[in-house]
Order: sequence, then structure tokens, then C-alpha cells
Amino acid sequence: MISWDAEIGSALIVAALFLVLVGIGEMLRGFNACSQEATRKFVHLTGGIVSLCFAYVFKSHWTILALCISFVTLMAGTRKLGLLKSVHGIKRKSSGDILHPVAIYLTFAATSYFEKPDFYLISVMVLSVSDALAAIIGVTYGFKVYSVEEERKSLEGSFIFLLSTFLIVHLGLLLLTSVGRMECVLSALLIAVLVTCFEAISLGGADNLIIPFGTLFIIMKITTKPIPEIIGQLSSIGIVFLSTYLFGNISGRLGTSGIIGVALMGYASWSLLGPEWYIPVFICTVLISLVDMFLEMPGSQDELLRVRPIFYMFAISACWIIGANIIHINRALPVDMFFVPYVVSFAAILSIRWKWSQRQGNLASVRRRRVIPRFIRDGNFAVRAISLSLAFLPMNHLLDLELNFALSFITCLLGISVSDAIYWGIGKRYHGEWSRIAFLRLGMLSVLVSSSLVFVAQLWFYR
Repeated sequence: MISWDAEIGSALIVAALFLVLVGIGEMLRGFNACSQEATRKFVHLTGGIVSLCFAYVFKSHWTILALCISFVTLMAGTRKLGLLKSVHGIKRKSSGDILHPVAIYLTFAATSYFEKPDFYLISVMVLSVSDALAAIIGVTYGFKVYSVEEERKSLEGSFIFLLSTFLIVHLGLLLLTSVGRMECVLSALLIAVLVTCFEAISLGGADNLIIPFGTLFIIMKITTKPIPEIIGQLSSIGIVFLSTYLFGNISGRLGTSGIIGVALMGYASWSLLGPEWYIPVFICTVLISLVDMFLEMPGSQDELLRVRPIFYMFAISACWIIGANIIHINRALPVDMFFVPYVVSFAAILSIRWKWSQRQGNLASVRRRRVIPRFIRDGNFAVRAISLSLAFLPMNHLLDLELNFALSFITCLLGISVSDAIYWGIGKRYHGEWSRIAFLRLGMLSVLVSSSLVFVAQLWFYR
């Protein structure tokens, strides 16, 4: 039974504490005691520490939702009015001040549903402490800088985030849960590596949402596994990251954030479904790294592939991975039915890039690397579809997937062709008008439609 008097009283106390912390941050900024980035992280850190008690003080998620709405309204209103420079007065564009209370509420709601208050404490501690320490150390002592699109991050800050997250998760699991000692160490190492990668490629304050949810999701998945499986997960991370790094460095095509983004996609496919599902990611990595006709689009051939184009390239593939994993757990359908749509999501976007290189055939970069014979390189949509289907499908059928190869090949051809037709049918009307991001989104939409049609065909055949 919820005592609403106690809930409301506790909520008012918490709200007053948050306002006091914001006021202190504003005073520090007003007296020039520290930088605006430091005052922002002060509010972030101290506010996060106050919110650690939520799982043990509040009984209803409605109370936290009311607090969340109140502070989102406060942050959005003061930003629009040009107030609270201690929070909003940074040069880079960020929605972290809005996403932070939203992340607190969603994490609380999830852990309340699963009755895991200790996991809430660990997840929010990582968000509050690790993120703040990484920012402070990175700004003060960060010399090894890498680019994440328009933002800059440092290896020193990422290392501090990794170390802090490992200690928080390890000690949290060891002291608050019944997880074994060795499992605590291995789980903390796995979580620290993955969450650090998520933080490294997050843009515009999205890390405030990704960090606690990523931490919570991985804790709930990995702490139920035996030691050999956790070691296997760590080994797969090493294999995927090493192979992605090697190919990215050979070509110089993938930026640091691009390497991390590709590797995370590869690890997700391997860990959720098995190593055979990583093979399409590996093939795609090799092609975008070593073959110039799979460059992104005109005007960006000399740029490193960073996290944004990688996100648009792999977003639909990630959706198929998640869908197949859910079906695999519930055993509602044969999981292999998701494989061909998954392959199409890679092959279709590569076909679009291939066509871009044909439209810009006089580029010096294309003349420099003639890895592919000209009659294939300059082929029409049928040549592209057949070549990419042959690149992706045969290797996986050697692994005894229970699929009809003829059906897989035909549907893959059709999926690639449909994606091409949608993309170029719409895109040619707006060439020279749309931005690079608009074309990336169009590519993602065309791949979503074509791979969905392929899934429907697979479903109809096998049912």
C-alpha cells in the first residue's frame, strides 16, 4: 500500500534539494569560480547522487514521473528564456539537461517493474559519477583527442569513464547482490567496456539516456550467465573490435567513432544470436574499408566514416537483430527467417553507395583503387544485386542455416532492387536540394521497406 502523504513529502524535499543544487551551480558561475562546463557537471553529478535514493524512498513511478515532468519543464523553459547559464551556457549543442531526468524516470520504472532496486542504484551511479569524471578529466587533462562528428572527446576521459564504471559496477554487484565474486569482476569488465563505447560515440547529450539504459540492460543479461559464457562474451568483444580496427586502419576510411560503431554492431549480432550473424557485419566492414566504390556519397569521399553515417547504415540491421533475438527467446518463429532480411539491410545500402560511385565515376579515389573489374564496377542494378547477393549469402549457408538457398537468393535480389528503386526514384528529384543527412535518412527508409518486404516473403513461404 502506497502512503501518498509520504510520497508527496519526499518528492517536495527532493525538488527543494534539486533547486538548491541548481542555485549553487548558478552562484559558482556568477562568481566565476569555475567554467560553465564544470558547473554543468556539478549539477549533473550532485543531482544524480540525490536521485540514487529514489529506488529506496519512493514506491510509485508516478511520483518520479511528476518530478521528471517538472524538471524537464524547468530546463526547457529556462533554456528558451536564456536563464540558468550554469546548465545551458555551453557552446556545443546538447539535450543532456532534458534527457537526464527522463533517463532517471525510465531507469526507475524499469527497475521497479523487475524489482531490481540495486540495479537502479548501479545504473544511475554510472550515469552520475562516471560521466561527470570523464568530462572533467577530459577537459582538464585530455590531450589525445578524437572526433565524434562535430564533437571532440579524449582518450584520457574515456579511460577514466572505463575505470570508474568498472569500480562502480564491480563494487555494486559485490556488495548489493548475490552475484559471485568472479562473476562480479568479469561482468563489471564487460559492462565497463561496452558502456564506455556507448558513451564515446554518443552525440548531443544522448549519453544521458544511453548510459543508464545500456548499463541496466547488460547487467540484467550478463549477471544470469555462467563464468564460461561471460568469458566467451569478452572474447567475442576482443575479436570483433580487433578485426574492425585492423580493417579500419588498413584503409584509413573509418574514424575512431566509426570503428566503435561498427564493432558494437558486430558484437550485438554475435552476442545476441551467434557468430554466423556477425559474418554479414564483417563482410560489410571489409567492403566499406577496402573498396572505394562503397564510399558514402558525393562530397564526402575524403571524409572519415564516423558514427553518424554508420548509424544510418546499420540502424535497420540492428532492428532485425533485436527482432530476431526476441523471437529466439520466445520461440514464436524460426529465427533463421530473419536472416535474409538482415542480409538485405546490408546489401541494399551498399548497392546505393555503389550507384553513387557510378554517378561520380571520374573521381580520383575511384581511379586509384581498381579492385573490382570495370564490367562489374560499372554494371546496372541487376549486376549490383547479383554481386552483393553472392557476396553475402553463400558463406552463411555453409553454416547450415535452415533456409532455402534459391528462395533466399531471389528474395535478396528483389530486396536490393526494390531498395534501389525507392531510393533513386525519390532521390533523383531532390539531388542538389537535400542535405547529406536527408539522403542518409532516405537510404535508411528504403532499406526498411525493402527488407520488410523480404521478411513478409520469407514468412509467407515458411508458414
